Amino acid sequence: MAKRQCVLVISDYHAPYQHPDSVAFLKACKKAFNPTEVISIGDEVDYHALSFHDSDPDLDSAGIELMKAIEALNSIYSLFPKCTILDSNHGSMVLRKAFANGMPKKALRGYNEVLDAPKGWKWVNEYRISTPLGDVLFKHSFSKNILRAAQANGCSSVQGHYHEDFGISYAGNAYKLLFGMTVGCLVDDSSMAFGYNKTFSKRPIVGVGVIINGLPQLVPMVLNKKGRWVGSL
Repeated sequence: MAKRQCVLVISDYHAPYQHPDSVAFLKACKKAFNPTEVISIGDEVDYHALSFHDSDPDLDSAGIELMKAIEALNSIYSLFPKCTILDSNHGSMVLRKAFANGMPKKALRGYNEVLDAPKGWKWVNEYRISTPLGDVLFKHSFSKNILRAAQANGCSSVQGHYHEDFGISYAGNAYKLLFGMTVGCLVDDSSMAFGYNKTFSKRPIVGVGVIINGLPQLVPMVLNKKGRWVGSL
């Protein structure tokens, strides 16, 4: 019998503005699915104070925010000491700010050092795996239409970035079946860091993705009326 393959896809975390029940939820996902591989789709940190857009002056400074983000991520490091992380627009904010101000990459510290991340955490631009049902390509963001991106990529594809999108779509031909999956987020929508959301009718959908032997599955964090996780998958 072939070895079971289970990939857990952690959605946009945006530490330190993650959902307060995100660690408990991820612990439950780990117990339920026993993943053989863990992938973070990116935006593991928010860097609100460093944004190229206006930041809320009532939130923490960049230094305090980073320390709180590292503290938040420590629980994820303990839970998943090995993880592949996709480069992302928020996650790469320090690098983008440095380049915008003329600093060479050689003068900067790497992701692991900046975030006190374990050696088992590795950052990549995109990531491709083989499954019993074909290859799957991961990237922080392909396009709003993930199925069209999967067809263009020639293989099933997974993305994050679009917090309000949480879905799986399929396309098939005579040779293969492809899927496109967008995995939502793990953010705290009530945080001031996401104040811009208040003008939108769509709300972020909290949850993660799982791929078991090539078949995708979405796992929503079901919330009660107070915005807290109900405690079961």
